Amino acid sequence: MNFYLIKKFRLALEMISRLPAWKLLWICGSLLFAPGNAFSGESGEPELTAKEKPFFVVPLLTSNPKMSTSVGAVAGYLHQFDSESAPSMFSLSGTYSDSDSAFAALFAQMFFDRGQQQLNVALVNGRVNNDYDDFLGSGLPAQTTDKVHMVGGRYSYRVGPNWFLGIQAMASNYVIEAEGAVEQALETIGLTGVDSVGLGLAAELDSRDHKRNPKSGKHLIFGNYAYREDFGGSDDYDVYRANFASYHSLAERYVLAWQLSGRWTEQAPISGYSSIALRGYVRGMQLAPNSTHFAVDNRIRLKGRFGLTIYGGVACLYDEMDDCSDSSNVYPSFGGGASFMVREQAGVVLRAEYIAGKEGSDGFYVTLNNPF
Repeated sequence: MNFYLIKKFRLALEMISRLPAWKLLWICGSLLFAPGNAFSGESGEPELTAKEKPFFVVPLLTSNPKMSTSVGAVAGYLHQFDSESAPSMFSLSGTYSDSDSAFAALFAQMFFDRGQQQLNVALVNGRVNNDYDDFLGSGLPAQTTDKVHMVGGRYSYRVGPNWFLGIQAMASNYVIEAEGAVEQALETIGLTGVDSVGLGLAAELDSRDHKRNPKSGKHLIFGNYAYREDFGGSDDYDVYRANFASYHSLAERYVLAWQLSGRWTEQAPISGYSSIALRGYVRGMQLAPNSTHFAVDNRIRLKGRFGLTIYGGVACLYDEMDDCSDSSNVYPSFGGGASFMVREQAGVVLRAEYIAGKEGSDGFYVTLNNPF
């Protein structure tokens, strides 16, 4: 391996991380939206056509307090199995940060059998090096390495006009490595990682007019994971998740979307606790048995494929619901940026945004697809 190139790459990332958010937005806009790039072209029909290429490659960029600055890319392939099914997407993504953190992911979202069946599959492998000033509110500075290996999937079958029922499974290996007093503290509170294998059921109501970039309709999904030692995991515990999103076309070029989402655990180890799912925060930095958040996403279409986004929300981490009356358990989030329609018919959107939370939690993101 060429360590000279790695050193230069890290120096470049460090320079990027020092740039203000407005300049990052400008740079990303220059790269993504320049005339003649891979994304130029006219909008097609609602179904995939020969004019719209099935392959695409887009950049990824994240800058936040936990993973510092990371860059990467997503390579995707779109395929429509039949005219009555939404376009399916297969993607491979990878990122690398100046903290020597790295992630790679394979993802498939498939719709087939005239829209009767759906299958989502994900495979993730990653390493995150963390440098905390105050680890989980303990007052201790900490340097840790999180290693994550995860595979999961959900299969659903249509049982009514807008209803789907399905089964889901997830297996993950999450390890936290630390040294000295921090290692002892992690062992004391039980945050050393977890091997989890869970199975569950899912019910879904989907009246959206588009699977990835809806302008109207509602989407409700509720499911559970029963993690058991008998399945090969290290602990017995249960996780319940619910997500409701509603989409409203308030004008020809303006869509207002809002989301109410929650994750609840029962007898989970600390490594299986819930975290904040709002943008502007890094998952895993704050933990509690349960989490609930409300988010609003304003999507304003400008000329051609360009657009603006305004995002905001509030989350609560809690053991009992009364904990949300304490402001220390409440986490606001607000920000916005620019969007670009990569593939019109498939609803593939690229977003570049700066989102800020409380206590210095913030992040700059170039991400694929809308947050919900």
